[in-house]
Amino acid sequence: MIISSDEIDRYVKDAVSVTPGDRNANIILLCEHGGRRVPAAWNNLGLPEAFLDTHFGFDIGSRNLTMAVAAKLGATAIVSEYSRLFLDYNRKQNDPSCIRPDMGGIPVPMNLNVSGDERELRERIARRPVETAMSCWAEGDEPAKAVISIHSFSPVWETVFRTCQVGVMWKQDGRLSSPLIQAIRDIGVYTVDDNMPYSFKENDWFTLVRHGIAVGVPNAYIEVRNDLIADATLVEKASKVLATAIERACMSL
Repeated sequence: MIISSDEIDRYVKDAVSVTPGDRNANIILLCEHGGRRVPAAWNNLGLPEAFLDTHFGFDIGSRNLTMAVAAKLGATAIVSEYSRLFLDYNRKQNDPSCIRPDMGGIPVPMNLNVSGDERELRERIARRPVETAMSCWAEGDEPAKAVISIHSFSPVWETVFRTCQVGVMWKQDGRLSSPLIQAIRDIGVYTVDDNMPYSFKENDWFTLVRHGIAVGVPNAYIEVRNDLIADATLVEKASKVLATAIERACMSL
């Protein structure tokens, strides 16, 4: 694939959006899977448009939730704009699921037999701009007080119906996760689970290792079941709970 330097520059510019906070600007809300777009030169990776609207393409509702929580909290929001099918920013470069070749058995045509040069180009376009933004806002002159990664998950995975409503994922550093779990529990709107529906302790994810654990910043992933944030009313409800819980938890840091 031949792409002009001007095109690459445009794609890099469009890879991340940053909304600076005010009263809690040093609390960083990171939404790695908020975007569903694919740079135009990749032609939706050879997929029908509808596939990009599924959970394989992005975390449904996660962007709206992140922005609503950030607004209520006065926190800084950083959103990765490209679909995780193009490059999954929460996976390390050598992880097979960073550029996954299939969606539950459905091939992703332009993710098959990806060359080293192609991988490097996607890293340049999709990962590095988000890394630059995170380094600037989380590790600049005023380091982050906390980094919280916001995701959503599907109510059904394969044949399993998930009863979990909100999950807080963490490993090694429990300074934020413990009071955050307790705060969500105390508010009493949602049930909250520790390292569910996925366990950070059992997964080698990228972002909170790099921008939390490795640099000593309190951190946690928050996962919300996507049927609980399926419309504006539900996002408003969930964002009130999470903004309150995050602020309470960060007061203990």
